[in-house]
Amino acid sequence: MWERLYEFCMTVSSPFALGWLGRKGRLQTGHSPAWTERWGRIPHKSGPTFWIHASSLGELQVALNLVRGLHEREPDLPVVLTTFTATAREQAVKALGNSTPVHFLPWDRSVWVDRFLDRLEPAVGIIIETEIWPTLIRRASGRGVRMAIVNGRISDRSLGRYERFLPLFGPALHSLDRIWAQDEIQARRFIALGVDPDRVRLSGNLKLRGRPSAEAAEKGQVLRLETLGGHPVWIAGSIREGEEGMMLAAHQLIRTHLPQAIAVLAPRHPERAEAIRDENETWKLPLARRSLQQRPEPGGILVLDTLGELTAFYAAGDAAFIGGSLVPLGGHNLIEAIEQGCPVIMGPFHEHVHEVVARLVKAQAMVIVHDAEELAQAILTLLTQPVERADRAERALQTITETGNGMASLVMVLLDWWRQARSAATEPGLRSSMQEKVID
Repeated sequence: MWERLYEFCMTVSSPFALGWLGRKGRLQTGHSPAWTERWGRIPHKSGPTFWIHASSLGELQVALNLVRGLHEREPDLPVVLTTFTATAREQAVKALGNSTPVHFLPWDRSVWVDRFLDRLEPAVGIIIETEIWPTLIRRASGRGVRMAIVNGRISDRSLGRYERFLPLFGPALHSLDRIWAQDEIQARRFIALGVDPDRVRLSGNLKLRGRPSAEAAEKGQVLRLETLGGHPVWIAGSIREGEEGMMLAAHQLIRTHLPQAIAVLAPRHPERAEAIRDENETWKLPLARRSLQQRPEPGGILVLDTLGELTAFYAAGDAAFIGGSLVPLGGHNLIEAIEQGCPVIMGPFHEHVHEVVARLVKAQAMVIVHDAEELAQAILTLLTQPVERADRAERALQTITETGNGMASLVMVLLDWWRQARSAATEPGLRSSMQEKVID
């Protein structure tokens, strides 16, 4: 009954959902890329593929690291990457170029899912973090695709939703061959939803790499001198609605002590640049926009309303606030800033990255703030005390380096999966015997 009801709901909602996704995609990227892929109409692939899915920008970095790690070991591996959001798709295409096909995931209607799977021909399917599309997962597993969640996590809010609709999501979770959870808390949440404990493993947080991007560091040096004028700079990365006014208020306080300091405000969704401009009517701070190739005045603000540049700006900055944490959204990725030597600050809402935040706070490598005034004081400490800034950045980098060692071992396991799954795709009956075998 649940499956039929779900199929009916997805069918009825599809015109409205795809219309909304199309409008949002145009707003975020300026165009409507490959909208027919939402119907499962992707180019036919020749032979079995290794499929990786990253829903949005938050999951994309892990997916890109995984793609690169797999290709380092097996350059000819036929990897295909899918995303759900237009911004993630655009960023993935920029990052991977022609080396890896990138497509949208279809809307979760059976006819579109079947068309997608027919054309993709996956032998292995990897979902980054957690995005449970019941029809997609069950139909892929039913075709013999080895399905897994990597870097798995379930937020408090999502856990309650999955528990309420367990008759719908339970069969999909049971169809997964493996779940690699970020930590023990996340593992217990999957098990609480009925997943066989023998299928749950710990991988650590795979966003933790502990090595900086040399390319971003070079771009950061150029940005620091040519765009930011060598002035003290703090970055507000991935800020969300409700935080923008607090960032402006904090910078107004910072300017009273450091009149030349520049703030770079990077909204999670670039279209929020207009909202920041409107919010600034209260503060009247000098404001420039990156998308217009404008340079900020000393003491002013640069709105980073472009995609793909945040890491380089972290490399150019002296301190960073990580957004989604002064409003109850769970916090966003803080690893990019730390890897570029930029010490970080977060708000109290950081459950999405709780484990790494706890380690950083224990190592005295970051502080938690609760409002604009506390944020301004924390930023000023880092901007005016270079020794403290360097020490905190070094402790943070050391902490994530010690923690983030799971990707290399996971790549080896997944390559074993690929070799066995590829054989299973061409040998009838092998799938069932493989499911009984635990691969670590």
